[in-house]
Amino acid sequence: MRTTLLLLTSLFTVSLAACSDDGSDSRGSATEVTTTVTATATDPTGSTTGGGTTAAESTAAESTALPTTEPLTTTEPMTTTGGSTTESSTTGEAVDLSCENYCGLYTTGCADFKEYDNNEACLAQCKQWPPGEANATAGDTLGCRLYHVGVANTSEPAVHCPHAGPNGAATCVEAGAPTCDAYCTQYFASCTADLDLYAGDMAGCMTQCAAWWPGTMGDAGGDSVGCRLYHAGAAMADAATHCPHAGPGGAGVCVVAP
Repeated sequence: MRTTLLLLTSLFTVSLAACSDDGSDSRGSATEVTTTVTATATDPTGSTTGGGTTAAESTAAESTALPTTEPLTTTEPMTTTGGSTTESSTTGEAVDLSCENYCGLYTTGCADFKEYDNNEACLAQCKQWPPGEANATAGDTLGCRLYHVGVANTSEPAVHCPHAGPNGAATCVEAGAPTCDAYCTQYFASCTADLDLYAGDMAGCMTQCAAWWPGTMGDAGGDSVGCRLYHAGAAMADAATHCPHAGPGGAGVCVVAP
């Protein structure tokens, strides 16, 4: 600031001297000397004295002209977790895993396979079976039999109706389940004479047995091969009591529970 003031004072003094050299009044018509001063000096604080623009101010002006923020650009798609919009159903239609559904399908799809005397007999047999899972293609369950009887309603009933029946036709059964061969062999060994309700007819025994639900080894009750095999074995010690239970009618023991 001090340097600027000294420069202005010196220029003003020179101007006055120029006007008075010829003895004329500085306010006359003589040639005027007009001096335009543009101050460019800066004081130590960095401010200007003549309205000029400093480098610092110019830089600041340029910087404020730029946008303070840039628009965000997303190149990856947004994703959400747990949203129902990303889920797709792969289970298909719900399956009615019930004996009523099974017996209804058996009546329409397996009319040529007389496994049951009537619908009530079908329902009674069905309620013995473990439910299992819908659409199972193997295993001693209602789910397996329901799958095969469903297929039998659309194609190849000769193949699928036996699988859908009580004995499962070696498909809807469990590994190690009681077999008709084991049952009949044990029966004839234990039940003889008047206690032999098959009269020694092995083929007749196998035919009867073929329609029964296999059940499991050690069954003491229920209309199954397993129950009859258990009592045929127990008949070795007490034939009078157990041979009737091991016979085709079950004698109130190897029958469907009420």
